[in-house]
Amino acid sequence: MDYSIANKTPDVAQAMVGHYVDASGNAVPQSAAAPQPVASVPRTFIVAAVALTRPANTTAYAAGDAVSNSATAASVTPILFAASDAANAPVTLTHLALLSSDTGPSAAGATFEAWLFNVDPTANAGVGGGDNAAFSQKQAGFIGRMSGTFIAASDGSMAMLTPVEGSFLPATPAAGGVAIYALLKTLTAFTPSANGTTFTATLKGYQGRA
Repeated sequence: MDYSIANKTPDVAQAMVGHYVDASGNAVPQSAAAPQPVASVPRTFIVAAVALTRPANTTAYAAGDAVSNSATAASVTPILFAASDAANAPVTLTHLALLSSDTGPSAAGATFEAWLFNVDPTANAGVGGGDNAAFSQKQAGFIGRMSGTFIAASDGSMAMLTPVEGSFLPATPAAGGVAIYALLKTLTAFTPSANGTTFTATLKGYQGRA
């Protein structure tokens, strides 16, 4: 028995083969040479942020302190990632690499947390404490946390942070844009090795559509 599929009428043998409808409305049999089209596939992204430079001091950090660019809460600038390749496109965050010019974190085996947001966490006086003060943050735009412990490199320290709750963090970027923001928090104490050391963060994950 014949029946119509879009603009093609296959016989019984053809009807047993999967078909897809092309842009012209024609039913095309699937095969190795003509597989089912895929609207989108997950793809990995790896995006680096501008380095965060600490204030010019070597004051020791206690567990639970903020690590940021300014000791003044109102002057803190968050780490910013252009995490998505299209506005409002959702992402899945899996890792955050931290490379530092500072040997202090690895010498102490320091553990850091990165708090991730899809709105600027410094807006509306969101940051309650600047660098080397107790970390205090409002909840607006909160996505989740990643944590990791520093190991030594010959030129500093490095850590790979992973999600605290679960193995990944599904998220959308800032409304109408592509931004994901991060703030750093110590979970253990360490003493910086020099003034004005830097932390460079790279966010990793994948997204399913552009």
